[in-house]
Amino acid sequence: MISFPAPALCQVADEDLMVSIGAVMFPECIKRWPGENGLRLWVDGTPTDTAARVDAVAKFQTVLGVLRAWRQGAGQLAEELRAGLGHGSVRDEAGNQWVLAGPAVSYGISGGEVERLAADASRGITGSQNLRNALWLNGRANRTAADYYMIHEYAGHQFNGSGGITKTLGLSGKSQGRLTQSANNLSPLQGGRHASHGGIAPLTLDEQGGFIADLLRRWIER
Repeated sequence: MISFPAPALCQVADEDLMVSIGAVMFPECIKRWPGENGLRLWVDGTPTDTAARVDAVAKFQTVLGVLRAWRQGAGQLAEELRAGLGHGSVRDEAGNQWVLAGPAVSYGISGGEVERLAADASRGITGSQNLRNALWLNGRANRTAADYYMIHEYAGHQFNGSGGITKTLGLSGKSQGRLTQSANNLSPLQGGRHASHGGIAPLTLDEQGGFIADLLRRWIER
């Protein structure tokens, strides 16, 4: 086996959860390396094997998608915190420097809660390529309204449309319509999925993320 460095997460608490979820879904894949910050991804292959890299990324994103379904706001990547900028400090003309960092996060977790969700997700992706694809999308960096809309589309493929989603997952047709309306009408600079927009977007991008986290959690736990 070989290992690749995992994308950097903002929170150590998220790293711990990634290790716990990964141990259930993809045993021996996501680990800490003694004396080294961050996580490493272990997969079969050789250092120059493109397929091994693809496998490592896919497993990381799928586990991250589960973490983000468990708790909206969890699993922020360092590159997302930088919001498109490079790594390093902020400086002014006098040479003063600032390092921007978010607050440290801790979670209240019921015993076995995360492991149960991971076990359900592992069973789910074994039987459903739609769920596997949806979790992979939820683990992407810098998710947009288009990503959230596609996750909803995968759920529609799985459950035969919005009516099936309502029947199986308990999400009303009205709430699903609000997601679609928002994805179509949110400004593209704010993550909307169309170049032109002019209608009302009832949900912000963050609220769309919350809706999708709820959808995925229900889907995993069904």
